[in-house]
Amino acid sequence: MRAKDKGAKYMKKVFLITVILMTIFPILEGQEKETTLFATYQEMRARIGKLYQQKRYAEAAEILEKALMQFPDHLHANTYNLALMHVQLKEYKKALMALEYGLEQGIWFGKYDFFAEMWTPLKETEGFKAFKQENEAKKQEAQKAVKPKLEVLIPEDYDKSKKYPLFLALHGGGENIEVFKPRWTSDLLQSKFIVAFPQSSQIVSMDGYNWTEDIELSQKEIKEAYEKIIQNYPVDTSRVIVGGFSSGGVAALEVVLNDTVPVIGFVVLCPAKPEDFTAQKVAEAKKRGIKGILLTTEMDPRLPDQKEMAEIMKAQNFPLEFIVTPDIGHWYPEDLAEMIDVAITHIMRKE
Repeated sequence: MRAKDKGAKYMKKVFLITVILMTIFPILEGQEKETTLFATYQEMRARIGKLYQQKRYAEAAEILEKALMQFPDHLHANTYNLALMHVQLKEYKKALMALEYGLEQGIWFGKYDFFAEMWTPLKETEGFKAFKQENEAKKQEAQKAVKPKLEVLIPEDYDKSKKYPLFLALHGGGENIEVFKPRWTSDLLQSKFIVAFPQSSQIVSMDGYNWTEDIELSQKEIKEAYEKIIQNYPVDTSRVIVGGFSSGGVAALEVVLNDTVPVIGFVVLCPAKPEDFTAQKVAEAKKRGIKGILLTTEMDPRLPDQKEMAEIMKAQNFPLEFIVTPDIGHWYPEDLAEMIDVAITHIMRKE
């Protein structure tokens, strides 16, 4: 074994032993420190958030070191946040050790986890390159086992003898059905629609999926989900709407532009501009009688592209409502439920 490998293994053992000792024997060094084991994970996270805002990174790191043992079900978040605290302290070797400990315990880190500028100094280290390779290998292994999922909600007072409109709701990038479902809801969806929540098979984190890694695969999975739904539920196929958030919004627009599924309209929130978004495809969608609502937010970094899409649609006389929510970024507006209902009413209104 090379001396470098021996040294790395030794440092990892030291890190693990330190974590265990700090969990069992809290240390005082002439000043008051965080020594309380928290009753719940949520309580601990709230304390970490407060310390982070106060830039008390060393104290937050000490709590997180204990939390590795106290809350093993949250190892991904705790190792990530521990690394973050060490990055803020410019302790890059310790940050890398925290991430490597996570890998050793069977977790891996997602596509978007290290996008923020604060991670740049760590990403430039030689050790991070090796970590990245191992992390990617774990991701690829996880991808082999992933299959698309589908969850369908039926309306209140559901009657199998009746036909219902269908809403295909597509989660955002890095999300899953469980996270997305409570955010994408409204009175009309709950009372009048069959709502289908497909989940992409394109994994980007341990519990997050994306639609834009492979658009062709996404269209295939969405079409298959649609066909499965109409075989098993009383869907009025003349009243199908597609929509979603972020990468789900991109996938919804691709459904419209490529006539993947016969829809009458779309409701998308904060989407990027699809690569094949052209005036010709917009004109063809208009001929098919499609209407749309493009929702975004004032501080969404993709707002210029969304404005460009709106201008292209306007030039083609496409029936589009373009709504910008002020004072928030790439996220869900608080009144999204009301906005969805307004959008549905607009799409289903007969001229």
